[in-house]
Amino acid sequence: MKFLFILIIFIIFLIYIVLRDYQIKKKRYKLNNALNSNFFIQTINNLIEENKYNLLEERIRLREIDAYGNEDYKKWMGNPPLDEKAIEKNILSGSKKFKEGIPYFWEKVILKKFGNMELFFEKWRSYCEENPTITDETIGSIRKLETEDWFVFIASQIEKSCLNLIEKNYTNTNNESYKKGIRFEFHCMEILKQHGWEVKETPNTGDQGVDLIASINDLRICIQCKDHKKAIGNKAVQEISAGKLFWKGTHAILVSKSGFTKSAHQLAKSNKVTLINEYELKDLEKFIV
Repeated sequence: MKFLFILIIFIIFLIYIVLRDYQIKKKRYKLNNALNSNFFIQTINNLIEENKYNLLEERIRLREIDAYGNEDYKKWMGNPPLDEKAIEKNILSGSKKFKEGIPYFWEKVILKKFGNMELFFEKWRSYCEENPTITDETIGSIRKLETEDWFVFIASQIEKSCLNLIEKNYTNTNNESYKKGIRFEFHCMEILKQHGWEVKETPNTGDQGVDLIASINDLRICIQCKDHKKAIGNKAVQEISAGKLFWKGTHAILVSKSGFTKSAHQLAKSNKVTLINEYELKDLEKFIV
């Protein structure tokens, strides 16, 4: 009986040790999850906050508007793969799925900040466990958060930031952080489209000094748009001249609201760059023929 009693006590002690270790591990796991989750959301929100004006600019640039005023944001939202292996394969192969819009921001800014894909998804899975629901801005509802929702989550956070800026009218030219030139660029693009030109915008990065490319038949016009208070000088002329070669344009046009310096006119003449104002865009063909 004595031996049996000792055995029972020993078994109870073992069970206690096992349960205690389990509770300790559980607490550590929960704490680690909470830390990872907090790190994840703080990092994402900080990156979006730091880049919010550029993100809004890209959102505006990539939208497509039909003849009836309907807006399409497919290019902005993108359609990246959701599986980790597929993502890695697409990135390594230089897939177009990560070349613009939110997917581009995720790869070039967010993923870079986390260091690698493995760490990003490790923190993301912790966030999923700590936050079982998601406010999905893309569909406008709250639903259960799934592991494969990483992109929907990122897109929702970015959209929330962009819509907040739009609602507060942060896109006005008085805000120093916002590139006011984007409005003038769109203004020029609309004038050209209204007068029969097919117009494409160049990417914000690597545009080589060219904002718009307008085409009709064999004409391919490289255009830089300047909304400055002072007259435009030689630098812009040099940029559009080089940009025309890079984009294989037939002509180079510099559009300014504030005119050009005397030296800019001289340099433009020798480099075959046409200098005009926004009102002359409607008669663009007259200036290049």
